Amino acid sequence: MSKDFDERIENFFKNYQDRGMKKWAGYYLSDHTAKINQDNAKKAIVYQKRPTMTIEQISEVLAKAYLDHYPVSVQLKLLNSQDEYQADIYGFVEGYNGDQIIIAAQLLRLSEINNILLKK
Repeated sequence: MSKDFDERIENFFKNYQDRGMKKWAGYYLSDHTAKINQDNAKKAIVYQKRPTMTIEQISEVLAKAYLDHYPVSVQLKLLNSQDEYQADIYGFVEGYNGDQIIIAAQLLRLSEINNILLKK
């Protein structure tokens, strides 16, 4: 029985031709397509402009977030190349220096902030 099995294995590998990378192409293509679809979905999102806040209003929200350790969602005044608002910066207020604030490891000027929301 072992001899019969060995012969079948030997015959299989005599005629077997490995397709190499061709056999992986389907996996790569589906992963690549999924990533492209994800990127397109992100690009399709349009962020609406929220009401512009004064520096005093922004400062109040930042102070409360910093003291009570709440995360914030910051909409910047800066627009992307299609003149659209970018995704909010979300995170905790980590510190400040004069008119600059650190949120989610990003240094922002108060004058760059259009709107800020306290997230509880």
